[in-house]
Amino acid sequence: MVPMLSKFQYSLATLTILSSSLNLLALKTQAETLFTGANAGNPTGNSGIFWTRTTDTNQNGIVSNLNLQISTDANFAKVNKIYSGITDANADYTLKINASGLSSGTKYYYRFQNQQDNTFSQVGTFSTAPDPTAQVAVKFGFSGDYDGKWRPYPSLAGFANNNLNYYVNLGDNIYETASTISPATTSLNNPTANSINQAYQDYLRKYRENLQPVTSSGSFSGLSNLFPSQGNYYLIDNHELGNNQLINGGAPAANALGLGVDPTNIINDVNTTGNFINKTSAFNALLKAYDAYQPVSESIVIAPNDPRSNGTQQMYLAQKWGANSIFINVDDRSYRDIRMKTATGADDTLSSRGSNPDRTMIGQTQLAWLKQTLLQAQTDKTTWKFIATSSPMDEIGLALGPTAGDGGKSWIGEYRAERNDLLKFIADNGIKNVVFISTDDHLTRVNEITYLSDINNINSKRITLDGVISIVTGPVGAGGPDTITNHSFSNIKTLADTLAAQEANLGVNPIGLDPNYRGLSNVFRDGDPNANSLRQPVDFYSPDTFNYTIFGISADGKTLSVDTYGINSYGANTFPQIDPNNPVRHILGFQLEAQAVPEPSNILGAIAGLGILATARKFNRKK
Repeated sequence: MVPMLSKFQYSLATLTILSSSLNLLALKTQAETLFTGANAGNPTGNSGIFWTRTTDTNQNGIVSNLNLQISTDANFAKVNKIYSGITDANADYTLKINASGLSSGTKYYYRFQNQQDNTFSQVGTFSTAPDPTAQVAVKFGFSGDYDGKWRPYPSLAGFANNNLNYYVNLGDNIYETASTISPATTSLNNPTANSINQAYQDYLRKYRENLQPVTSSGSFSGLSNLFPSQGNYYLIDNHELGNNQLINGGAPAANALGLGVDPTNIINDVNTTGNFINKTSAFNALLKAYDAYQPVSESIVIAPNDPRSNGTQQMYLAQKWGANSIFINVDDRSYRDIRMKTATGADDTLSSRGSNPDRTMIGQTQLAWLKQTLLQAQTDKTTWKFIATSSPMDEIGLALGPTAGDGGKSWIGEYRAERNDLLKFIADNGIKNVVFISTDDHLTRVNEITYLSDINNINSKRITLDGVISIVTGPVGAGGPDTITNHSFSNIKTLADTLAAQEANLGVNPIGLDPNYRGLSNVFRDGDPNANSLRQPVDFYSPDTFNYTIFGISADGKTLSVDTYGINSYGANTFPQIDPNNPVRHILGFQLEAQAVPEPSNILGAIAGLGILATARKFNRKK
């Protein structure tokens, strides 16, 4: 016989059932929590910054209590570290956790866990830097320029198979412009409080969209495939800052909101006003959106004698990867002087304004830091020095114009004196095996590095640095390569030869490495079976592909391998999924043998140190 329940017992049972049902409903609602990506950045020998975003299926956003699990086991049978955090509603429900106490030279796996319903993000991998004295092989990649009109970036298909130690995102992580499925961001050419607030939300939207599939029928998302594949470093470039006056963080600000000043007026070429774009509301709103979606440090520069830099977010850094290589991340957006214009609105690259010795690209504090970092690497006998800049360091030819050559944003275009100063410092101190890396120009090219013998004469003799090269690569997906629809090797060779001839006529070192470049071997170019014997401009040039480049440093540091991979470009707003007829392929590559690192000289080091002090004093006198 089934026992009869009292009215009290029946009510209690009903409440229990109702409570259980509500709990199940709550769990079901929580189970619909979605993670928008997993990412890890700023790898050091014992730490990293880990990122994710949560939302619900209606895209309304939720604030979640999350755990970050880090393990040396891909299946998380044992979890080595657990960190907790809460997503930030004011930062589009993103979360960044700075995880320390990790072991050096170790590959980790990580994932985020929603504690309420035990759901998980995708699993990412992350490697800490090896001990600075370890003789180990290192493999890393780099590229940039992720314009939403070319989503979902099938050039990144299968990226995890590269098994990199780290990857460098070289800027333009989003574009502010419209695509057919995403409106442009709010303009900040004449910022107001309302437009700044709206722009902040618009930029968050652009970052979020870049991590999502384009359509429900197409599931591939290139950046959600790229970022979890390894730890990442980041640079900020012009499109994260709206590609207008805010891109020159060291330029004068007309007001506290972020209104720019007249770039045609020579009085604005060097900022002596004490008012800087990088201290304005508009600049910092876009920087806040950038910080919300990038796993980067938000530490602050303390430089009381340098008002241009003091109190700004420090986005430059250096990290040794074992005994034989160091990665140096340079911020050439936050501190640069104004991009100068002629009366017609063109870049003023051909006048003497670009040779003004008081103009700066990276500011006195960062320039002194960069020089000292290079000197220390030389003292430590670190073989390879990789320097990442958002604007290319090489020279294409000013007279070729901004679409084919050096425009106002480039170091040689309008910041020649500081470029010459840095390159001459490298030459004078015998610093070898320096590789400048960048994207920004939306093509791949390899160049030797030269500087001007007379900074006041852009037609003066070029001096070639020994053991210093530049590699520009990319884009992953952006405009430029799509204008070339004939991908035949013969057509690309014609383009390369034409450019090289134009450069030679201008007295500029033509694209490509010299066929007799010291230590050059194993040159490969898709379509050129004689690449290693010919070593012609086309073997170091790819203007028609969406791509990335991978470096491999041998365990003894003696050999650097360089390989570029990608796909043929496609049209804007076509949003293709992975195409078996346009697979990721090996486009070009070569190897370099390291040049001998000279023994450090105490006298030379002292002279260099005096040079740094003199530079600082020169800037201090101008204040």
